[in-house]
Amino acid sequence: MADDTEEEPGDGERRDTGPAAAEPDAAEPDTTGPGASGGRPAEPERGPSKLAVVAVALVALLAGAGTAVALSNRGSGCPGKGNALKVEGATVSGPEFARRIELLRALYDVRPPTDEAKLAAFRGDAAKGMAVAVLVSQDVAERNLQVADKTVRDGLDRFIAQRYPEGGRTQFIQALGNYGVSEDDVLGEFRRLLETRSLFQAVTADVTVSDEQVGQAFNQRKEQLAVPERRKLRHLVVKTEDEAKRALTRINGPETFETVAKAISLDTSTKDQGGELGAVTRAQLDPAFGTAAFEAAEGATFGPVQTRNGWHVGVVEDVTSGRPVTLEEVRDSLRETLVAEGRLAKWRGYLGDRIEDADACYAKGNRPADPKAAPADITPGTLTPSPDTTPPSTR
Repeated sequence: MADDTEEEPGDGERRDTGPAAAEPDAAEPDTTGPGASGGRPAEPERGPSKLAVVAVALVALLAGAGTAVALSNRGSGCPGKGNALKVEGATVSGPEFARRIELLRALYDVRPPTDEAKLAAFRGDAAKGMAVAVLVSQDVAERNLQVADKTVRDGLDRFIAQRYPEGGRTQFIQALGNYGVSEDDVLGEFRRLLETRSLFQAVTADVTVSDEQVGQAFNQRKEQLAVPERRKLRHLVVKTEDEAKRALTRINGPETFETVAKAISLDTSTKDQGGELGAVTRAQLDPAFGTAAFEAAEGATFGPVQTRNGWHVGVVEDVTSGRPVTLEEVRDSLRETLVAEGRLAKWRGYLGDRIEDADACYAKGNRPADPKAAPADITPGTLTPSPDTTPPSTR
């Protein structure tokens, strides 16, 4: 694989206990509570469902989705003046590359880092994502897996009906305008997701899991599969330790926890409910908050506890003990998880082989750290959020 460079001009039960759970809904995290994400207890880390497997498998491709490529003959320079990259004869121009960076921000709220070293890595990841997207597009065409225009349009229509039941298409178009994207941009994302899913299914269709493998996995994952202890909690958060101590004195005195939380808590997502967090597991919480909450006795208050969001006081209202599970309880869901993991591993291997064998080159400033390596998994906070089915800007 060629990697020569040329100067580019310019530049409830929130954590499922079974091994195969539903794909989590995308949600905006709070910024004041004790959860690991900075707000209420972090969104669940759930096992892969059939849909989630596809979504995870597509993550490494989304950096390049939405990019048009122009086929061109190879010249002596690679990728050629004014171009960002070239792979298997397909060229992505500098303006196309810049537009994709804009779309990452508009469609997925992913912003290039300001730190110079991190920006270089970001651009390299984006360029490799585009290269992989080109290869996938070529494979989709070779296998005749293209999606009909009507299928793409129908998918968008269903999405609009679900997301905008009152405002419909008018509200959808307005949302696009707010983010600087067009309906064609969204349709392009739909098409690439659907076509990549079709290729994923074709590549991984022969993955199977035996009963013996299920049994072995159960023995290895018993602790992970066990139903964890759950605690029904309330909390409040304030700016200083002294404020938290005063709140604790009030709660241990004549006032109820709910009254104090409604009066002073900075967590707007739980304040009106008297700080109610519901039944949560320890893994869903900020480590410091979780330790205090799960060491306290049932009915007891705890704190002050400091997290990045402030100082917390909490109370344990109820405790539900954890328990182990049997193989029969989780056999089917565990098999689904193992198949999902096997398919994802095969897909990653497939992408790795494709990018390793590809004839690709990148302009200076866009060259990945390791051009021959398989694309790394891309997660929220790096390059592209894990997709569900559509760009989040249209939600």
